[in-house]
Amino acid sequence: MLTTLRIADFAILQAAELSFGSGLTAITGETGAGTSILLDALAAVLGGRASDKMVRHGCDAAEVEALFDGPLPEAVFAALDEFGVSSDGGVVLRRVIGKTGGRNRCYVNGRLATVQLLRQVAAPLVDLSAQHAQHRLLEPAAHLELLDRYAGALDRRAAVARAYGAWRASATELEELRKRQAQAADRLDWLRFVHKELSELQPREGELAEIGSKLQKLRAAEQLGKAVHDALSAVGGDAGIRENAAKAGRGLGKWVHLDDKLGEFTARLQELETLAGDLDFELGSHARTLRRDDRELNKLAERQDQLSRAIRKHGGSETAMVARFAQVSAELDADATEWRMHELERTVASQAAELATIAEELSERRALVAEPLGRAIAEVLQQLGMAAAQVRFALMRQPDAPGATGIDSAHLYFRANRGEAEGLLHQVASGGELSRVLLAIQRVLGDAAWAQVQTGGMGVAGPQPLPTAIFDEADAGLSGATGLVLGRFMADIGARQQVIVISHLPQVAAAADAHVQVSKREDGGRTRSELRLLADGEREAELARMLGAADGQAETALAHARELVRVQRRALDA
Repeated sequence: MLTTLRIADFAILQAAELSFGSGLTAITGETGAGTSILLDALAAVLGGRASDKMVRHGCDAAEVEALFDGPLPEAVFAALDEFGVSSDGGVVLRRVIGKTGGRNRCYVNGRLATVQLLRQVAAPLVDLSAQHAQHRLLEPAAHLELLDRYAGALDRRAAVARAYGAWRASATELEELRKRQAQAADRLDWLRFVHKELSELQPREGELAEIGSKLQKLRAAEQLGKAVHDALSAVGGDAGIRENAAKAGRGLGKWVHLDDKLGEFTARLQELETLAGDLDFELGSHARTLRRDDRELNKLAERQDQLSRAIRKHGGSETAMVARFAQVSAELDADATEWRMHELERTVASQAAELATIAEELSERRALVAEPLGRAIAEVLQQLGMAAAQVRFALMRQPDAPGATGIDSAHLYFRANRGEAEGLLHQVASGGELSRVLLAIQRVLGDAAWAQVQTGGMGVAGPQPLPTAIFDEADAGLSGATGLVLGRFMADIGARQQVIVISHLPQVAAAADAHVQVSKREDGGRTRSELRLLADGEREAELARMLGAADGQAETALAHARELVRVQRRALDA
């Protein structure tokens, strides 16, 4: 769960550090005090949108840091392991947002990370239900996901997506091979002509450079021979280095007994004589190879001409010509293509059958929960003051083969009032109704997730902890007795997972285990927001403010606030 949140220089928040416990935490404040800023900061550290406009005026960067501790979902540790980030049981996410031209940086457990990694680690930790979630609720694709979550079939949904990906890759390759085979039939004659010509030539990369070097050497054979013979005369002739070194050594050798230094010179002259003898032998051997071979010269020149003409016809360079030869050979290798096509046909058929089986199993699980899910959502809506609400999920088979989400499409039908015709949710629901539908769905899915945790069905390593649930403006359009029910809903959810709710309803805040106040004040000509965890007495004063205490009615409002807390506590303890 989220245990600590630290914010610095974010919008009008100069500095704030909050500690969170388990259960339900309510965050309240007057309109414009900065509750939306707090939500933006949370979203940023979870990998959401970040902009230089979030940096407090006059500062170089904004910073948000979140510490998650306690039992964490196995998906978090899998993400950390995948990216090589160590963990001692806790996770620290940090986001630094620079001003224009500055750098935005993300950190996971102190290690520099990408936004993608930040999101991947944060996703199993927090379920952020902001108002924009209503818009996603209008998308048909989201309706299938609701059914899969309620059925505990997200693993089966992922299996369908994997099977579809494998089948699609094999089918695409098979289609490409079939197209290439059809095209090859149209240009078969040309391929055979090119292959015959290049097969006879057998070009290889680097051959032209080798031929050029050999031709240059053959054409200069006479000059090379003369140079080697001149060197032979200088080294091994009668007056060459070898003979002179021997003569000098003999002359010095007569006087070695009188001068020890002459012995060293004599030895070095003997070495020189030996080296000159070796060089004389090698030069003589090499001289015998330096003959002008006109036959070899003509043969190489003809090969050079053949290669040059072929290069002009087949690509313009030696590399391109060799590549074309390989390409043409591959295209003409009909046996290999046919073999691969037959192999792919078997693979595609097998993968399609597996996909159909998995997709059918997923469809059956969806069909089993469609009616119960609609009924459960309607029951929650009735508790939230919509006594005649009805919700129905309609499942339809797609006419095409299974896709990445299976063989179904789903539509969510809704009726708010008795006597009205039901219609698609996005066509008939008002903004307030949509807010309540979203809340009801979150409640029902939370109940289902908790049941799956209790039975050990949330992870391969056993029961998995549920994410921190963050609700923004979940009470939009609600008041009075419905607000009391909403507060109890939030507290019920808080009994099984950490819940943080940004609310303007005192009925919701009164049901919370902890209460954070967001306030705004001026200091030195600057406006800044402050976050404060309220003690019991301070909490009652904030609830009185939310109840609309007028001048002279402070004691009455405080008494009302205390009574509201007692009512919520009594209902939750019952």
